[in-house]
Amino acid sequence: MVAGRIHRLLKLIALLQSGRVYNSTQLASECEVSRRTVFRDLRTLQESGIYVLYDEEKQSYTLPWRTIVPFKDLTFEEVLALVVLCQDLDKSIIGLPVHQFARSASTKVLSSLPDSLRENVIDAAQSISIWFPPFNPAMRNGIHYKNLLKATIEKKNIRIQYVGDKEQKSISTMLSPYHILYSNQEWFVVGRSSLDRGIKVFSLLKILKSEILEESFKKPSRFNLDRYLTTSWDPVRHSRKTIPVKIRFKSNVAETVSLMCWNESQEIKKLRGGAIEFCAQVDSLERISDWALSFGDQAEVISPRSFRNLMKERISSMMQIYSPHTRPSS
Repeated sequence: MVAGRIHRLLKLIALLQSGRVYNSTQLASECEVSRRTVFRDLRTLQESGIYVLYDEEKQSYTLPWRTIVPFKDLTFEEVLALVVLCQDLDKSIIGLPVHQFARSASTKVLSSLPDSLRENVIDAAQSISIWFPPFNPAMRNGIHYKNLLKATIEKKNIRIQYVGDKEQKSISTMLSPYHILYSNQEWFVVGRSSLDRGIKVFSLLKILKSEILEESFKKPSRFNLDRYLTTSWDPVRHSRKTIPVKIRFKSNVAETVSLMCWNESQEIKKLRGGAIEFCAQVDSLERISDWALSFGDQAEVISPRSFRNLMKERISSMMQIYSPHTRPSS
C-alpha cells in the first residue's frame, strides 16, 4: 500500500514535468484516481517542499525540472534501505513525530533517480516491511516534542511541568535539554534539571506544560548519552550504580534470548541440554524483572538474592489475583 502511493506520487511528478499541461481531471484520469485524491497528492508534494505551479488562466499544473535535486551516487541498496525505513515510520503505527519528514525526504530522493533505478526500488520495497510495536495515538505529546526539539537544537533552557510521584500532583523544573531519546516505544528528554542541578531523564508522556526560555545553556563536552545510559534498562530510573544479575533460561527460549542484544554488558553461557545463563550489569531490578517475567516459567533468576526475592513477591501478588477465592475486579 505504501509503495503504491509512492508510485502514484512519482507518476504525478513525471506528468507535471513532462512539458505537457494537465488539469486536475486529466491528472486523475492518468493516475486512475479521483480528483479529490489528486488534490490530496498535490498537497502532499507541496508539504514535502516540491512546489507545484498552478496556472489560473489555463487551470493547469506544472512542475519545473529543477525542483528536484539529483542523487546520482546512491546505490540500489542504499535507496531501498532509505525508502523502507522512512515509509514505515507511519504515525498510525508508532507515533514518531519525525515520520512526515522522513516520508517527504524519501519521496524527494526517489523522484530524482533514473527511471530504471526508481522502478526497481519501488518494486523491491513492496516485498519488505518493518512492523513497529503498536502505539496509542491519544498518548502523543506533539507540542512538547516540538518545544523540546527546538530548545535542544537552539540550546535554550525550557521550563517543564510534569506528573510527579503519587504524593505529588505535579512538579516544575527548569531544564537544559542535552538530548532527545526514543526508546521502548517512548520519547525521553535528557538534560540538567534545576531541581538538584544534576542530569535527569524525563518521559515526554508525563510532561503537562513546556515553555522555552530566553536563557541559553552550554552542553558539557564530557556529556555522552551512550556512556550515561550504557547499563540502563529504565532511562527515567537510571542510576550510576549497577547490579550484577544472573538469569537461567530453558532451551525453549534460549535461542530467542541469545539472538538479541538486550544490554551492552550481557554475557551468555551455554549450558547442557540447550539452556543458557544470562549475565549482565543493570541499574534497575524493577525493569529487568518485567522482562524476566515475560518469559514465564522459562526463566529463573539465580542471583542476586534481592532480585530473586523481588520475583517471588511479584509472582506471589499475581497468584493472589488469580486465586480461586478471588473475584475479578469490577
